[in-house]
Amino acid sequence: MDRRRVLVFCLVSALALGVFVTGPATADAAGATDANTTTAQSGETLQLTKRLRLTPDRPGEIEVTAQFDDPENLVELEAKLPARATVTETDGFSGSDGQFAWDGRTDAPSFTYRLSVNETRETEGPLAGQGEFIFVDAGPWALVRTPQVSVSWSWRGGNVTLDRRTRVAGEGVASEAIAFLGPHGQYIRRAHDQRFRLVVPAAATLSESRSRIFDSVTAASGALRVGDRDASVFMFAAPTTTVEWSVQGLQTGGRSMWVQDDEELRVPDNVWVHEYVHTRQAYDRNDGTRWFTEASATYYAALLTLEQDRIGFPAFSSRLGAGNARSEPGEVLANPSTWTGRTPYLKGTLAAGELDRQIRLATDGRRLQTVFQRMNAANGPLTAPAFEDIVTDVAGAEVGRFADRYTTTDAIPTMWTRNEHRRAFQGAAPRIEYALTPDAERYRVDGPYRNGSLAASQSVELATGESLSLDVFVENTGDATGEFDAAFTVDRRRLADRSGSLDPGERERLSFTHTFDSPGAYTLTVGSRSVEVAVRDPSPPAVSDLRVNASRLTAGGRLELTARLGNDAAVPAAGTRTLYRNGTAVSTREVVVEPGDERQITFVTAPPVGAYRFRVGNATATVTVDPVPTERDETATTRTAVDGAGFGVPAVVLAVILGTVVARRRSH
Repeated sequence: MDRRRVLVFCLVSALALGVFVTGPATADAAGATDANTTTAQSGETLQLTKRLRLTPDRPGEIEVTAQFDDPENLVELEAKLPARATVTETDGFSGSDGQFAWDGRTDAPSFTYRLSVNETRETEGPLAGQGEFIFVDAGPWALVRTPQVSVSWSWRGGNVTLDRRTRVAGEGVASEAIAFLGPHGQYIRRAHDQRFRLVVPAAATLSESRSRIFDSVTAASGALRVGDRDASVFMFAAPTTTVEWSVQGLQTGGRSMWVQDDEELRVPDNVWVHEYVHTRQAYDRNDGTRWFTEASATYYAALLTLEQDRIGFPAFSSRLGAGNARSEPGEVLANPSTWTGRTPYLKGTLAAGELDRQIRLATDGRRLQTVFQRMNAANGPLTAPAFEDIVTDVAGAEVGRFADRYTTTDAIPTMWTRNEHRRAFQGAAPRIEYALTPDAERYRVDGPYRNGSLAASQSVELATGESLSLDVFVENTGDATGEFDAAFTVDRRRLADRSGSLDPGERERLSFTHTFDSPGAYTLTVGSRSVEVAVRDPSPPAVSDLRVNASRLTAGGRLELTARLGNDAAVPAAGTRTLYRNGTAVSTREVVVEPGDERQITFVTAPPVGAYRFRVGNATATVTVDPVPTERDETATTRTAVDGAGFGVPAVVLAVILGTVVARRRSH
């Protein structure tokens, strides 16, 4: 037996967990709740199901049961529990200090542990709360960070992939980062290719209606054009009747956030919008740009709330003007060691707003969102000089120097007036939109295996060596002439640029092509549009059967062997297929079969007398070749037994005649 084993180590945290929901969901708009689960791509599946359970008699803790459904070829399985876990029961696992190993015999091994979930944090700043908790188990309900677990495993034979699921035992809902346990209602709204799920605990009392919360957040979704939007966003209302929170809201895990249930929308510090803005921040920051995270969220919460007519300019001006009135001397945005807890929220917010205004004045249609978008698309951590370079590229050297001054020194800008605001923010402006072309024309594939189009409804899957071409429309839907700068990136690596000027209502078609030489998962981005592409090496076409025109024939007769080939994969199958006769290679073909297609190849030969076993792939056929009858054998006749079965599926037949037909003459 082959004892070689493939070992894979995979750290699985709560941020990678799938989403499962118990109980029905009510929709504010058309739609239904769903489960977002990571599934295995191929081979066997090691399924980890985690169930979270309230423990009302032990406030501050929840119970977690982790169960594995193990495949037959699993060899080893180890799990590491969170630091604050106390194991209460194991089945098929042994270990200590949070490290547990499977005994290799128990089917569906599991362990159960209690987990201390209360988390506290001291917070300073405009969005600080009155208490200390950021996550808590209150007894009848809990709003907690989704528990983490680390898993490593090894297998023998076919691939084993981990499938992760999180469920709540009883009432509750879990995202990849936040879980609520207890009675609740769920409400769903879809907008701008996003699904917003609002979880309202029974213990919560909203200060705003669900409809208005959805209206404000989805309007922010439409207004923010800073890169790709998450397919779904989880919003939890945090009850304030029995818990005092350290912050007014918290975003974590990319697309999950909670907001205190008493937060209002008609204020410059619109926390619902503030936390949503955080979900759109995909850049890798360092100390030089860390200020932008809270500054941009605070600024856009105020600006978008103003543009939604929920506040007036005086409230907006007062909020941003606090950055000048309440900042401390010596604060430098690019140097966090000089900060107080309020620096990004005060000076940072005013600097972000003034930078937005300066960009608008210096360009035709560009704004701080353009900088934000390029930050999201940048490779590697963003330093203060890198931020200045982006601003300079977007709005010119003068605005770049402005950005440098107000981020790398303690200089503070002054809040602008209402008339200055009208000039920069409410004048005629372009609006540059990007859209993928219609379905039939969207993607083209060229390469060594195929040339043609892919429907937009298909997932984009290619073979190595193939090229993908895609078209994107860029259109100015605003009321002033504006410029566009469309970067074509693959995994955030900038490969091409298209720029130009568009009049109001004008549209231009942009075309881009990229060849994929290595297998893997790639993200192609043009402007604000992205396409996910999976690339894999082509595998040889599968052989379903091998048929012959005669299972018995006379020496010198023509033998035709037809192999039927298929391809169930999403990429072309390509390679060689060889005809073997009694284990010896006779002929080899180069074959390509397109995805979902079938074809036939025919080998022609005239074997000598004997019994033969022919093979192509795993399909075989046997043939007997008789000698030519002599004159003395007066009863001999030439027989040809024909296999009359048809092939069922039309295919392209490739006939190649090999050898010569040997004719024998009889003597008289």
